[in-house]
Amino acid sequence: MHGHEAVDIDEIMKLSATEHSVLGALFHKHACQPFSVMMTTAESAEEGLSGAEARLGFMRLRQKGWIEAVRKTWGENLYYIPLRYIPALTVAYANRVGKHSFLIHEQDQKESGTQMVSGGQIHVIREARADIAAEIIHILAWIARDGLTLTNKGTIHKRMLQRFIALTHLCPDDFAALNLDYEHPDIYPVHVAIMLDMLLALGLLHKDQEKIRVHDETLGHWLEQPWSCMHREIFKVCMERYGVNSPAEQHFRYRLVLLGKGQETWFNISDLIPHFKGGGSNTGLPEYVQSWLNALAGWGYGESGVNASGDLFFRWLVEPEELLSFKVQQELDSAKNVFFVQPDFEIMVPAEVVPQVRWKIENCAELLSCDRMSIYRVTKEQIVNASHRGFTSDNVVEFLRRYAATGVPEHVYHAIQQWGNEWERLKAQRGGNAEKIQSIQPTDFLCSKGSREDKSTEIYKHEPRVGLSGLRESFYVHGREGLIQKEPDKASSYTHRQPIAEQSDDLPEFGSIPDMWHNDWRRYHISTTRQITAKAIEWQTKLGLRKEQSEVYIIPDQIQGQDDWTLTGWIVPGADERAIERCTISPMDWDKIRLIVPELI
Repeated sequence: MHGHEAVDIDEIMKLSATEHSVLGALFHKHACQPFSVMMTTAESAEEGLSGAEARLGFMRLRQKGWIEAVRKTWGENLYYIPLRYIPALTVAYANRVGKHSFLIHEQDQKESGTQMVSGGQIHVIREARADIAAEIIHILAWIARDGLTLTNKGTIHKRMLQRFIALTHLCPDDFAALNLDYEHPDIYPVHVAIMLDMLLALGLLHKDQEKIRVHDETLGHWLEQPWSCMHREIFKVCMERYGVNSPAEQHFRYRLVLLGKGQETWFNISDLIPHFKGGGSNTGLPEYVQSWLNALAGWGYGESGVNASGDLFFRWLVEPEELLSFKVQQELDSAKNVFFVQPDFEIMVPAEVVPQVRWKIENCAELLSCDRMSIYRVTKEQIVNASHRGFTSDNVVEFLRRYAATGVPEHVYHAIQQWGNEWERLKAQRGGNAEKIQSIQPTDFLCSKGSREDKSTEIYKHEPRVGLSGLRESFYVHGREGLIQKEPDKASSYTHRQPIAEQSDDLPEFGSIPDMWHNDWRRYHISTTRQITAKAIEWQTKLGLRKEQSEVYIIPDQIQGQDDWTLTGWIVPGADERAIERCTISPMDWDKIRLIVPELI
């Protein structure tokens, strides 16, 4: 339920008209959030369905797996549309949930106002921060050196937390409006809480009584993924753990990904706001819209801006379609795994350099700025620390020469060798025992146990591989403990997930009435007509009414009066059409009547 497996939209097209209408109505109202009441009579009527037809459609959807159910501890059933279907349903019901002018043919775009908007017409109001996948590698490289030491209360020590805050490129302003509930808000700023929670949720960190440490095996798998897979896994965490859990917010988040424009293209946000009946006439954007866009900018996924009229726009800085793909295959092109070593000891690293290469740079150089071209600097401290962990100066030089597009300047090479030699001399003076060197605290780099040779071997396990990356199904495990105290209240959080058999005894028992009532168009005595009408209301079925050559269908709701009685309900133009009006009619308004039996009963 928690993955975004590809469900072809053609599967939705295979549903019957009734199933299609019921699924569309429930998806519009609830998205993939749990609900206990199927559909009211009025909601069914708006779909042109009687209550019996809607219940039958619901039962068929349950049997086909489009709707699943759990039971609360006190016995109440909760229903939900599995999350794996939301991408296909978002596209299939795009115009139902909200206006979506992006689906209009290109030749009509000019008239509809959805023509392309150039960047020069947009004023950026929330610029994207550093790429979240690169940021995770940066933070993990730091945590891997010593871990995060915990106090007796289970929180990170103050000095280490201050260092964490100084290192991360995330900004608390981008996430404040999410109003997240997490542990120790008096100690952890929201951006630190999100980063820690994200790393714990992905399994990249694990926590014991003394420290928060890097999970070595998971890190190894993580570094084998292409950036697109990392973005997908991180985005999954963001969508499920940091997004508000109302249907409107869930609709908006998925519409933004699936119905907006592609990478680097500005589009108007108002076209993606879900519409709900009775939602009011306020033309302003809901608060959740800007808060989510701010968060996306904070993770580096996109940025928002306004045009001259003040309309809110957004553009993705990653390919949005890849964020929800179940499997993404991406070639690791060795020609792109190059960086540039400058005479001033700086290393210029393009964004496309693969994670394994970036990981090694993080462990021999200091990050100065993180952007589409990140800047690192080789320093004595970093070379000494790398040597301390088994990544010797010879190894560093070999690595730099292998991937530096224009080579390594001679004086940079000599400086690295000199710093490495100083470490070797210092170690020799202390009897070869690094733990006795007081000026440099020893660390366990990737292995928590073993000799320095073991650590040296471990770091070289993360060699870049040309060809298809070792793709992994998922890193994020729903419900994994982090800092966020309460995930969105999903049906999946309930323990009783066994299949719940549908009750069929609430469907009409048509064998208990004369066949002619539902088989033939007939004129009846006024008392029999009332009986048929009352039975249609009881069973929530349609009535067919015919007068001369005119024929209509009504979903009856109420009989008023005794001898001179009237019938109130929803008029449906045709048997399979949606209701267009509610009216009150008299038996004098029709000649013949027929009780309509839903198909497949």
